[in-house]
Amino acid sequence: MTSEPFQRYSQDRLPVLYAALASGVVLYAAVLVFILEPTLAVEDPTWLRVAWLAVAVGVTLMAGVIQARIRSGALEDSGRASSALMLWALAEGQALLGLTGYLLSGDRLLLILSLALFAYLYLRYPPAAFSPRAR
Repeated sequence: MTSEPFQRYSQDRLPVLYAALASGVVLYAAVLVFILEPTLAVEDPTWLRVAWLAVAVGVTLMAGVIQARIRSGALEDSGRASSALMLWALAEGQALLGLTGYLLSGDRLLLILSLALFAYLYLRYPPAAFSPRAR
């Protein structure tokens, strides 16, 4: 069991962590698009697309599992905060993979799809979705 002050503390800090993870992806994307030129080190981006797609499918499935556990009431308040961080970290990871694929190959499809999935997951699962009142 987690103590009440810790639960309040962890729930209060979720918006800060949410914004920090999002700003990292946005800044990395901005640097790639506006400052760096893709190196085209990889001529055929097919394997990058396949790797990103596998990660994206996994992240989307995990998001569904986490949402189902929250709706069923299987998680305590501290579990909700941990689930939120895990979900947002997975969303950030797939976005960083897609952005790095863009950096290596210049494949704009990876850039667009990874940012679109990132935006969807972030808008679909804001900090309020993990509050104790969101059942």
